Amino acid sequence: MRNEPERNPLDGKEFTHRRLREVYEAGALRFGWRDRAPEPDATRDGRWLVGMGVATAYHPAWLFTTNVTLRLSADGTVLLRCGFQEMGMGAATAQAQITADALGVPVDAVRVEYGDSALPVAPTAGGSTQTASVAASVLAAAEKLKRRLPKGSGADLVAAVRQAGVPHVEVSVGSGARFGRLAGQARLIGRFVRDRRRVRAATGAQLCEVRVDPDTGEVRISRWLGVFDIGTVVNAKTAASQLRGGIVMGIGMALSEETLVDPRTGRIMNPSLAEYHVPVHADVPRIGVSTLDDPEPSTPLGVVGAGEVGITGVAAAVANAVFHATGRRVRDLPITLDKLL
Repeated sequence: MRNEPERNPLDGKEFTHRRLREVYEAGALRFGWRDRAPEPDATRDGRWLVGMGVATAYHPAWLFTTNVTLRLSADGTVLLRCGFQEMGMGAATAQAQITADALGVPVDAVRVEYGDSALPVAPTAGGSTQTASVAASVLAAAEKLKRRLPKGSGADLVAAVRQAGVPHVEVSVGSGARFGRLAGQARLIGRFVRDRRRVRAATGAQLCEVRVDPDTGEVRISRWLGVFDIGTVVNAKTAASQLRGGIVMGIGMALSEETLVDPRTGRIMNPSLAEYHVPVHADVPRIGVSTLDDPEPSTPLGVVGAGEVGITGVAAAVANAVFHATGRRVRDLPITLDKLL
């Protein structure tokens, strides 16, 4: 809290939106940080040394240009087509919600077709870019569709389509880019969209409790809480799932995941998951997650992105908790038994 800067310390740019103090305050209160013993006086629970640690989560927020096609039919159904990927994180669900809200139709009236190679410009499911980038084009398409309908049609867009006497109205757009027409589709020149004057990012506070066996060096994570500022939360369930998944990935980075390289040949000695240790259920405690749900003012709908900010800060929080428990400052990951004996 004492070290929170007013501007980005790397380049002096202003933050578009930063609520790191708020997430730390909320996290400290919920986690019971006030009860933490001063370093290096760890708490004992039987044979275990118990320590608490905290670290900042941070991931930049980017926007990319995106092709979308939006069709509103006279029967009240909506079709959204885009080239984005769905790997199980709920991207199609989130875009259906955004589309329904933009057009004032029920969510179950919206069908989303993704991975469409006819609309090749779309953000990958990485870098925490997909939801905000696609949403920008969806909102632009919704506005363009409304302009295609008869003036004075009001809020009932479906009635306006019927009034126009056509089976459907369809528009294609590309967000934030110049594009040309080819075979009736918008093919755009994709480019990275960023704010050169300000810094935009998702942030959070990662708080954990670890238990260390002083005889064996075994580390167990017993409690976890992550509090995040990811802008507007489109879908609370999918966002929480992504943040929890990120924290699990960070636990693997902290305690088990390591690529072993033969220094003589440069050959990777654990080239498969058979000898590459990832967290399993026994390694992961119940993970508490909460968000501020505070819209980011510089992005469409105030969305920032939740995909990867959950990973950041996890290993540092674990290392800080281990230091609190043992007095050993480990900076070489993963934190294995031999580094604590």
